Amino acid sequence: MSQPDQNWVTFLDRLAHDLREPLRTVHTFSELLQEAAKGRLDPECDQFLEEILAGSARMGVLVDGLSQYALALEEKDAGAEASLQLAFDAVVAALDDKIQASGATVTSDPLPRVGVRLERLIQLLENLIGNGLCFRGDAAPVIHVSAQPGPGDQWTIRVSDNGIGIAPEDREAIFKPFVRIHGRKYPGVGLGLTICRTIVENHGGKMQLEPGAGAGSVFAFTLPAA
Repeated sequence: MSQPDQNWVTFLDRLAHDLREPLRTVHTFSELLQEAAKGRLDPECDQFLEEILAGSARMGVLVDGLSQYALALEEKDAGAEASLQLAFDAVVAALDDKIQASGATVTSDPLPRVGVRLERLIQLLENLIGNGLCFRGDAAPVIHVSAQPGPGDQWTIRVSDNGIGIAPEDREAIFKPFVRIHGRKYPGVGLGLTICRTIVENHGGKMQLEPGAGAGSVFAFTLPAA
């Protein structure tokens, strides 16, 4: 993957930053109006306010996604390395509320050090583990991260889950920006897997969804060894 134009990265980052303030203003004053007008508006007007709040909340998620995408597009740091195990532990701690609420089991093999900054590893695993918690079936989520030496001086990492899975015809579409194959049934803006593949490819690796037996998904990617 060719390195992104730094002007484009800066533009995305600036755009996300500049959108946050007016968006926060719209959401805050809508909440204040809803509180001040409680019991004084007819049901239709109450519904209008609910739609404004819901729309601004969705826009906030989109702005956060653009900011994360801009970070993922940054050029890799030469000589960077970090512990994938440390990144996994940090993500599990950050997602603890969601893990407890869903009754999920999130485990890993011993994970290696790789030639990627810790912040990028956290971004990567947070998206993949977060997807496993979100796109769940009837059973409690079971998510596992494994690692084994890959081709050349690389590690092959797999993140598996027992969720709803992805149809074969959608295995490439899910990595495209803003594609949401399940529509609005699940939260998000369709950038998580785009961010993951961007991080992996910016570090010379490849990422794919492996065919799995039965329900669930297995995301496999390669990263350079430290």
